Amino acid sequence: MIKSYFTLYHAAQELHERLAGGYLFEIHSQQKNEITLAFVTPEGSHLQLIVTVRSPHFSLHTSEGLNRKRRNTAAIMSEVYERQVAGVAVAPADRQLSFHFDDGHAIVLRMFSAETNVLLVRDGLIAETFKEGRKLENTPFEETRADVPYFSALETLANDPELFGRKLEEAGADEPLDRRLLSTLPGFDRKLVRRLLDMAEGEMPEQLHRALVTLFYDLASPAPCVIERPGEPPRFSLFEPLDDAPFTPFDSVLDALNHYSRKMYRHLHQQEQVTALRRELTGKIGKLEKELELASGPDPEEMAQRYETFGHLLTGAIGAAGPSGDSITVQNFFDSGSPDVTIPLRPRLNLQENAAWYFTQATKNRKRAEAQKLRHAELGRELDELRQKLLALEAADSPENLRTLLETSGGKNARGTATSKEKHPPFRTIPLGPGITLYIGKNAANNEKLTFGFARPDDIWLHARGASGSHCVLKGAGMHRLSEIQRAAEIAAWHSSAKHSELVPVMYTEKKYVKKDRKSPGSVILEREKVVMVKPIKE
Repeated sequence: MIKSYFTLYHAAQELHERLAGGYLFEIHSQQKNEITLAFVTPEGSHLQLIVTVRSPHFSLHTSEGLNRKRRNTAAIMSEVYERQVAGVAVAPADRQLSFHFDDGHAIVLRMFSAETNVLLVRDGLIAETFKEGRKLENTPFEETRADVPYFSALETLANDPELFGRKLEEAGADEPLDRRLLSTLPGFDRKLVRRLLDMAEGEMPEQLHRALVTLFYDLASPAPCVIERPGEPPRFSLFEPLDDAPFTPFDSVLDALNHYSRKMYRHLHQQEQVTALRRELTGKIGKLEKELELASGPDPEEMAQRYETFGHLLTGAIGAAGPSGDSITVQNFFDSGSPDVTIPLRPRLNLQENAAWYFTQATKNRKRAEAQKLRHAELGRELDELRQKLLALEAADSPENLRTLLETSGGKNARGTATSKEKHPPFRTIPLGPGITLYIGKNAANNEKLTFGFARPDDIWLHARGASGSHCVLKGAGMHRLSEIQRAAEIAAWHSSAKHSELVPVMYTEKKYVKKDRKSPGSVILEREKVVMVKPIKE
């Protein structure tokens, strides 16, 4: 539902309220398939709109503050920099979001699933694009037109049950009901059709219409939320779930999209780690099984027994029998009923020396047998441990269980680099966005190590004010990244003794302004700190 027409409809209204009268600061791209539009609101604050293309998991979300483009990042659509925003609107009958500027330019967000793109439009032509520039630039921009906007057409159907019935019948009696509803209801996708069918008390036109009336008013005044079932990816919705699934409600569509994007990023990041760990465990199991298979050759204990018997037989044959070429055949006095035994000989050695050689080989094979037993036992233990980890990985039913498993399993991360305890920072880590990670101390000694051993001067240091708790360090975000700082502060408040308070003041500053308090062990002295009031929220 993140790219549903009705989601974009409400997002456009909220963006218009915040941005109309402000201006576009810049446009840049720092992540693959992600473009950032940086605005300054009429009140003078910075607001970034991040649009993700070519992804089924993301659409758009906002971030407070200014994330200036990095060095060597090319300017995009610079013609509209510092142009005033005249308004933001959604197309009347299409998933297109338009930002209109005072000089006649427009930036159009085409939220067409796999074909999502950002276009700069001037005088009816596409002047510049984020993707597919060669194909689209300097071609006519065909703005979607409709005799009746989606919302108006839907309102007419909701107010006229007879018209709804006729439209449903015209959609074809032989077609499945969900397809008929898709062609009848403007702006609906399969998820909305499924919700309507779940709400209806039957499949009669009257029952479907009653559900449509309720759903229309829900669409006109949504209750946006993020649904988070254990073990499943998060889901954005304009409505509270019909079942008892856990969800987090929000006052605005943009706030819900922001929360959804953070949760989905963390979910995908965790799934990458899970995939990498699963691949590593499977590879290790395969290697150990192969080693066990290769080790299942001749039994060294049997070889030792055989060589010792040869040594004794040769000793008994000294002076009684002579060799015949490279072997000797002697009576097996260990078993009188058995046939004679032919023993290979080393040509340059006499019988006594050959017997000594066989006794030596028997000793070596016994040592090899003992080492093999120990190795087999070790391989068995390692295989059992790896198989248990793999089973636990497949059975993990919550993000918390997965995070604990990943932290204790070592292995490799999504990039293939080692994450063993020796190389992985010994702090709790929470990814807040691409390249942005929050590190949390676990105890007093760990706090000390995090702040004064791990953190770099430009990292952001956070701690609940007037309460004991974990030191927190935010890496990858500057002091201008207000949205990320706000989220980090909420988590820092949760990891403090004030976690059950309604609001908690959290101090933050760059780590270079954090000094040890020599007079009070375990305390720090801050300079240039800022304070934000937040509600403690578990990560």
